[in-house]
Amino acid sequence: MAQQGNAPKSRNSSLPSVLLRSAVLIGVLSLALTYLDAPLWSRIAEGFGRSRDKYAVGSGSGICRQEVKLSPTNIKAERFVRDKVESPAYHAEIIKKLSGIIQIPSESYDELGPIGADDRWNVFYRIEEYIESNYPKVLEKATLEHANTHGLILTWRGSLPASEAKPLLMLAHQDVVPVLADTVQDWTHPPYQGHFDGEVIWGRGATDDKGYLISILESVDLLIKSGFTPKRTVILAFGCDEEISGENCGRPIADFLHHRYGDEGIYLIMDEGSMGIQREFNQSFAMVSVAEKGYLDVGINVTSTGGHASNPPDHNVIGIMSEIVMAIEENAFPGRVTTKNPMFGFLECAAVHAPQSSMPSTVRSKLGRVAGGDIHAQAQLAQDLDHMRYYFRTSQSVGKMSGGVKINAIPEIASTMVNLRLAVESSISLVEQHYENLVRPIAQKHGMVFEGFRSSYGSPERRKVSLYGVDALEPAPVSPLDSESWRVLSGTIRNTLRPLENDDELIVTPYLMPANTDTKFFWALTKNIYRFTPINLVDNLNRAHTTNEFIRAGEFVREPLFFATLILNADDAAAGV
Repeated sequence: MAQQGNAPKSRNSSLPSVLLRSAVLIGVLSLALTYLDAPLWSRIAEGFGRSRDKYAVGSGSGICRQEVKLSPTNIKAERFVRDKVESPAYHAEIIKKLSGIIQIPSESYDELGPIGADDRWNVFYRIEEYIESNYPKVLEKATLEHANTHGLILTWRGSLPASEAKPLLMLAHQDVVPVLADTVQDWTHPPYQGHFDGEVIWGRGATDDKGYLISILESVDLLIKSGFTPKRTVILAFGCDEEISGENCGRPIADFLHHRYGDEGIYLIMDEGSMGIQREFNQSFAMVSVAEKGYLDVGINVTSTGGHASNPPDHNVIGIMSEIVMAIEENAFPGRVTTKNPMFGFLECAAVHAPQSSMPSTVRSKLGRVAGGDIHAQAQLAQDLDHMRYYFRTSQSVGKMSGGVKINAIPEIASTMVNLRLAVESSISLVEQHYENLVRPIAQKHGMVFEGFRSSYGSPERRKVSLYGVDALEPAPVSPLDSESWRVLSGTIRNTLRPLENDDELIVTPYLMPANTDTKFFWALTKNIYRFTPINLVDNLNRAHTTNEFIRAGEFVREPLFFATLILNADDAAAGV
């Protein structure tokens, strides 16, 4: 064994004295800051915290990164279109075309019979004739095909096959919601006059959706006149019944195109949006809907035995139905903000691009926790944004109720219909389960048989409560924000559209469509489905679906520039530019 010598001194022997001196120094500094300049310490701490906040304005975190403005390489074609949309003579032309198509009352009704059997469909022949007479150049270059008679498909074939360059698809719909006879006198100008007062074009369909339809046609017409020939095929598809679910034209068009191009056979789909360009949090945003809420109509029937009103039961079917409706309204679906919802992406964009003071601290402070999956923060943030509640929760609206046919007879049946728009985190099965849990105890309370959504109906028992679903649609898949298609669309928006008021730039942000469009039939054709109207929509979407629908001419005449530039930029992507 080696001999043990003197032990060396420990290198940590002076550590206690170092810690003591450091503690004293920190204490002195803290006292000095407290008594001499307390706000300074607060500012230092606040600045340190902000430097680590990825949602701070200008944080450079990469959240809501904006694409560069994307200009087409075909300068000649772009210049031709730009010169046209700046021309007063062209303004008069395109306004006249919109006014003319508004004058065709292409109303779609919930109770329409089959195409070919119900004469009310015949008005859509006039729409087709109007397109053919006003766009002869388009009909020369593009092939017109039909889906179920009135679904119109125009294909401007590109030089590259679809296997090398997937087609670009732009949708619009020909139909409008009916104008109620009792409301005609409430219109400033007759709803089907297409009146232009020098600033605004008035009439049913001006915004929803004939302005969009004309703008798409104009974009192709202008590009043809410029001498442009596409490499990527361009398809325009116009439904005839979007306002009544789309089963007669929207679905047949989707089936037609799916048969031709197959799964994931389309490059990008553009359709109308619900927000367009808006100014929120003191910043201009182009709000592109990358998803839609789901849809379900829930029907409820309460049946029982009838009788003479002089000998009524304690609770007849109308009273029991009223109890059910009260239970539904008192048990609204809870709201929460999750990262699955495109609206969270919008809040992120607002946090990093809008002025710091414009977003309430209660909202900004929860974004990181929501991103981390904090369930409590998700619910709290939905409460903070209660004015936007139906972007974050499933909505429910009792829209129809009937029961009883005679005042002195005990009613034998009461019925109601509830319209629901499903939150992106929800599903049809979750909604059905919620309603069954609400209604089953009420049926049991009154000694009635309960038939849920999956029951085998037809119980011989007269006293029963039955639930059923109509037009069930799951929430739409969320379209990607990291695809080439998104980059092309986003860059086109920033290149062609203007911010509002005095804002320096227009921020492109994901958004959520609370209603449904014909895109619900096209999910198999592409993941890249984007819903966006390239104008500033105000006053209940320019009063679409109500009296005095309008579109501002100064914005409408520029829409073709956006669509034409999108075609050109998508064509560049096909060539690998």
